[in-house]
This record gives sequence, C-alpha cells and structure tokens, in this order.
Amino acid sequence: MLYPQKKERENRFKLALRMGLPIFILGILLTFINSSHLTPSFYISSIFLLGLMIYFFLYMIYTGFDERITDLVTHTFTKEYMYKLLKKEILKRDYSIILISIDNLNTINTRYGLKNGDLVLYETILKIDNILSSKKIKNYPIGHLKGGDFLIGLEGGQKNYNKIFEIVSVKLSDFKVKDIEVKVNISILDNKFSNNIDYIIDRLFQLQKLNKSSKNIARDNDVIDQEDLEKSIIESVKRNDFLIFSQAVFNKQNEVVMYDLSIRLKIDNKIVFQKTYMSVINRLNLSYEYDTTLLSQIALKLSNNSSKYCFNISPTTLRDSRFIPFFKNIFLTYPNIKKRIILLIYEIDFYTNAKYFNNIIQNIRAMGALVAIDRLCEYHSSFLYLREIAVDMVRFDSKYSKKLNQYSYKAILKGVKVITDELNIITWIKMIENEETFKQIKDINIDIFQGRYLENMKEI
Repeated sequence: MLYPQKKERENRFKLALRMGLPIFILGILLTFINSSHLTPSFYISSIFLLGLMIYFFLYMIYTGFDERITDLVTHTFTKEYMYKLLKKEILKRDYSIILISIDNLNTINTRYGLKNGDLVLYETILKIDNILSSKKIKNYPIGHLKGGDFLIGLEGGQKNYNKIFEIVSVKLSDFKVKDIEVKVNISILDNKFSNNIDYIIDRLFQLQKLNKSSKNIARDNDVIDQEDLEKSIIESVKRNDFLIFSQAVFNKQNEVVMYDLSIRLKIDNKIVFQKTYMSVINRLNLSYEYDTTLLSQIALKLSNNSSKYCFNISPTTLRDSRFIPFFKNIFLTYPNIKKRIILLIYEIDFYTNAKYFNNIIQNIRAMGALVAIDRLCEYHSSFLYLREIAVDMVRFDSKYSKKLNQYSYKAILKGVKVITDELNIITWIKMIENEETFKQIKDINIDIFQGRYLENMKEI
C-alpha cells in the first residue's frame, strides 16, 4: 500500500471520529436528562442539539469531499495537498523533489484507451514504489501533478538520491504494462536551487526537456537565487542590457552573406546565456516585450551598417496582435534595413491554425523581412511549417552537422535538399566545427553554413 493511501485512511478515520462526536455527546446528555423529571428545557435542548447535529453532519459531508487528499486513479496525493506539503518541507530542511513523467501517456490514451492509460499511471507508480522500498525508502510523499507527471518528496539533498534514481531510470527503461511500452523521464532537484516550489517544478520540467535523448536522470547543480534572477532579468531587459554576439554565415563561394546573432544579458557584470534567462522570460509571459525590445535595438544597429542580421524570435510574438503595427513602425523609422532582417522561428508544438500563421508570415515578408524556419528535422512542427508556410530559408538542427558520419542523417539532409530546391528555399546549417564536416556539407550542396571552423563568435 502506498504511503498516500495510508494517509487517506488516516484522514477518513479522523473525519469519521469528528462526525461521531456529536452523537456521542447527544447520547450522554439524553442519559443525564432522563435520569430526572423531563422539563420544557429538555425539549428545547433536544431540538437545539438535533439541529446542531444535522448541520454538523451536512458540513462534514460537504467538507469531506474538499478534504480528500488522494487522487482516485493513482491513489497518490492530489496536486493541492502535495503542493501544500512540499511548501512546508522545503522551508524546514534539506529536501529533494523528483519529477517523474510518463512521456507517452497521450499516445497510450489514444491508442489503447483511457482505462489502460489509468492502469499505466497506477502500475508505473507502484513499480517505482517497489524499487524505492527495496532501497529502504518508505513512507514518502508522492503526488499526481497532472497528466503523466508525478512529484516525489524526499528528505535530504539530491546527492543522496542521484544514484538511486539512476537505478530507477534503468529499471524503467524497458518497463511495460500489459505489453504497453511506458517511456519514463526523471529529473531531480533540491531546495538549494530555490525555496519556491513553483521555481523548482519549472526547473524540473526544463531539465527533462534537456534530458529527452538520455537514459540518465536530469539533475541541476547550479544554485541560483531565482527571485533575484527574475528581478535582474526584468531590469536588464528594461535597460536594454543586451550583449549581442555575431557569427558570419558563408555561401558556397566563401562569401559572408549575413551574421547570425546570439543574445546574452548582462546582469551584475556577469553574462547570462539564453538557456538561463529565456525560461524566466517565458514563465513571466514577457516574450513579446523581450522580442520587441531586442528587435528595436537590432534595427538601430542595422541602420548604421550594411550587414544582414538573423536572430530567433518567438512565434507567439509574431502572432500577437500588437506585432504587425510595431513591425511596420520599425521599417518606417529605419527604411534602409529592408531585406536585411532575417527572423528565425521554431516551436515544439505545431500551431494548428497554419493558414492564419502563414498570413502573418507573408505580411512580415511583404514589409521587407526574410523569414527562416529553425531546427528543421528536429521537431515535427518545423517540417509541418515547411509544408504549410512559405518561407525564405530553413536551418537544420545542429544535430545534423554533429552526426554527418551517420548514413541516416546524411540521407535526410540530401532528401530535404531536394524538397527545398523544389520550393526555392535556401538551406542553411550551423556548427561546422572541422574540415571534414565542412567538406561533407559542401558535397551535399547546402547553400549557406556557419561554425567555429569558419569564424568564431564576436561581440558587436
């Protein structure tokens, strides 16, 4: 039996005891009163006590539903109860929080039905509980966060549990329930990272994204005050404290055709990279403010030279109703930058109203910007956008330059090159790190390329 189930029984027993007390008190009072002559006060007291008892029972029945602390399907703690518990624990002592995610739950629900999906949830947690019990870890809180995501809380720092959860990860690598494959992802973090449970959970999900291709558990050894980081990032964006680095992009004639920009923030005389600050920007829903502030600064720099700059921008910013008027104003202010701004877009989930998104992209292109799809062939959405949206360029995910020696990667590049030639789209690849990769890229006939082998990053 899981620890949350034990706690649920304990909770119900306490509830029943509280409901039974009024009856017990009433019985005592009746016995006491019946031992003497019945007076009018007896009837008044009985009616009053009866009304009180009925009210009390009704109150307890309704609050009983509110006070349920376990999930009906998984028999783990509810999200609300788990949050309340973890908030207390991380303030008291060293404490580790583990995120367990069943990555393919949606596929299981669609292919095998919701009942099997519920079974997979319960059996997976039961399996993890059995493994932890064999390691003498018992009576720990475990709660259902959402979908296929669960939180486990354990007393002590994450160093105490890294090896244990690596074993859990290995044992679950080929786990099946009724011949249904279950893909489990695990990340771990302790309260040295933050004493705010929301920050910890956000970081656990970020670690899992970074860990998709690995069978090891994701962990974070960086200790950063997240509240201070949030405030510093917001202030840095407001002050335009951007550090802009560029790397030249070359064509087949070894001519520089544009510069790819990498944006960092300067916070307290330290350089903060995008992977650190963008998660904060997204969590605070400030991507539009960040993108437009950055775009204004890049447009100003472009107006003072004749280069072409490309940089990443969030697709949600482009779809914001405020963006088109803002972008028009950029070109009115700096008319000489037309055809010299290249907006790189990518997102993990495909935006289903592709026709609407395509209209926005074509409007942006008509104004004088070029648009490129980034991380092609990494996320399925990038390939779907290639089909649904007319763009000027596509940039392959860096994985393809790193793994060019593998036949399948090279074959995909060649195949996509045929498609892009038909669509009259420029192909582009980054992270050319050595001469061998450079030669192979030229053999495949990729149009433009960049990397440290050709030129290092420079601050502009």
